[in-house]
Amino acid sequence: MRVFLGCYMGRPATPIQLTEREEQELRLLIQPTTQYRYVQRARTILLAAEGKGNKEISEKVSLSPVAVSHWRTRFSKHRLDGLKDLPRSGKPARLGHKERLQIVNKACTPPSLKARWTIRELSRSLGFSISKSHLHRIMHELDLKPHQFRMWLFSNDPEFEAKQADIVGLYLDPPKNAFVICIDEKTGIQATEPVHKKLPMRPGRVERREFGYKRYGTVALYAAFKVHEGKVFGKTEERHTHLEFLGFVKEVCARWGKGGRELHFVLDNLSTHKVEAVMEWVKNHPNVHLHFTPTHGSWLNQIELWFSILSRQLLSKRSFKSREDLAEQLLAFIQEYNKTCKPFAWTYKGKPLKID
Repeated sequence: MRVFLGCYMGRPATPIQLTEREEQELRLLIQPTTQYRYVQRARTILLAAEGKGNKEISEKVSLSPVAVSHWRTRFSKHRLDGLKDLPRSGKPARLGHKERLQIVNKACTPPSLKARWTIRELSRSLGFSISKSHLHRIMHELDLKPHQFRMWLFSNDPEFEAKQADIVGLYLDPPKNAFVICIDEKTGIQATEPVHKKLPMRPGRVERREFGYKRYGTVALYAAFKVHEGKVFGKTEERHTHLEFLGFVKEVCARWGKGGRELHFVLDNLSTHKVEAVMEWVKNHPNVHLHFTPTHGSWLNQIELWFSILSRQLLSKRSFKSREDLAEQLLAFIQEYNKTCKPFAWTYKGKPLKID
């Protein structure tokens, strides 16, 4: 047992005596998972028992000397229970566990005709009176969000794990003297031009665009992404049949498969990728290997990451005077991108690929 009697501002401080059990419980409170205010109070009592004065303690625990004196007095009178918060004053809670459970059940059951509840409609449908603001606070506490939803897609491919492991293995440990190439087409890219010119950004005002636009047709972009270098090769076409796809594959092979270098293509399950003419051509070129993503697993294809960059940095501006202008800008963007290209840094944890 340790005893200390200190003084502060000319007045004797409350003496602190700790039993072994009390000291042990106070030390257990000093850990990262404990709320900080309880850590401060526990440290205050432990330091007081070690012979520290109120002023010195206040500097160590970031409390005022008055607060240190307060907790010493509370501990002296009520021991460990004295370090707990006192019940707050105010009107007692009107809604208990039963009412909160009813809110959860009602909010998680969509209305008969509408897709989801509004706060006002939900408050009217409950069997007790509650204001809209009060209901909003309770739903925030319970993390209930009937106004939100998320999409998800389930793959029923029986070979999902094997195909996934095959593609991820190519990314992490590619075969020696071989290129891993992600290939796909982005179809239906619209060549549109605003009816009126956009108003440029100014201090205090964002760029403004007129809603109306002129449409000049669509273009298909075939793109190949060299995984471990980050380079992109692309070609535009007006159509997107297996003939255009096979022609693009041949151009990729002529560019990156010189000298019989092995090429491993990662591609999705689009029907034009699997027609007999394509498979027959691949069969006659032993240096070309096709790796198909699982059903609903095209996110394993890294070309999708590059298509996202293309959409955000070029296509979102929606200013193309013709299909020819769109095709020229697409190829110019690829050329500019390749000047500073680098492989995507990513990790796979069972979720769609994301750029770090």
